[in-house]
Amino acid sequence: MKVQGASAVLEAPSPPAVPTDGPLLAVEGVTVRFGGVVAVDDVTMSVLPGQIRGLIGPNGAGKTTLFDSITGVNIPTAGSIRLEGKELSGRPATWRARRGIRRTFQRQQPFGWLSVADNVLTALEWEGGGGGIAADLLALPSRRRVEARRRRRVDEVLELCGLVDIRDTPAGELPIARARMVELARAVVSRPKLLLLDEPTSGIEHEEAAQLGGIIQTIRAEDRCSVLLVEHDVAFVMSQCDRITVLNLGRVIGEGSPEEVRSNPAVRDAYLG
Repeated sequence: MKVQGASAVLEAPSPPAVPTDGPLLAVEGVTVRFGGVVAVDDVTMSVLPGQIRGLIGPNGAGKTTLFDSITGVNIPTAGSIRLEGKELSGRPATWRARRGIRRTFQRQQPFGWLSVADNVLTALEWEGGGGGIAADLLALPSRRRVEARRRRRVDEVLELCGLVDIRDTPAGELPIARARMVELARAVVSRPKLLLLDEPTSGIEHEEAAQLGGIIQTIRAEDRCSVLLVEHDVAFVMSQCDRITVLNLGRVIGEGSPEEVRSNPAVRDAYLG
């Protein structure tokens, strides 16, 4: 499949200088096999602190499978994945999420029966604190302080994502674009180190894509959050990313700056057209 229409040509903010220290995420020689099918084939790439890296390629190239390996949904057949130098092999998805890896999915997955604000709040509940159930029952000051701090953070993220006006709306009643923003808010509320976005502009309009691009740049600038972005809207990827890795049939066929990737003959033949 060739790329979808490049509808979101954005005037993205000038990205801050990318740090030169070691990688936040290091993927080395990762292979994922499902029976006789090689979905990811000896992939090596890295993401620096504060960097936005695109991961593009045709459908079936292995992009989401690689996401699943990074986040702990599947186990690579071979290779190494490290976060801040720490090997992730054998670590469950919850462990990785609590060390700063957060993601969104191709299909939005909000808790439909909860309000928008409570959907975002759920991402902070794992932190505990304030005395647990006893503190809840007795309404202890320690618990009230923790709850107030979390709700202030939720308010900040709702404002960032343009969700203040629907904060009390059940998430299951939202159209696709707003539901995607709820998922994004839930992913960034805990200030992750690494945010993985899987086709975030799918099903949304140009103006909403522009808003999304602004949010990505804001969290990178304010929180030094690194972003790994899978996306078929090439104009969006080119406007947002510092570096881009291109997959085809599970293998890396190109890597570099947006300009270098755009001019790569192998990438043009396999994907850009």
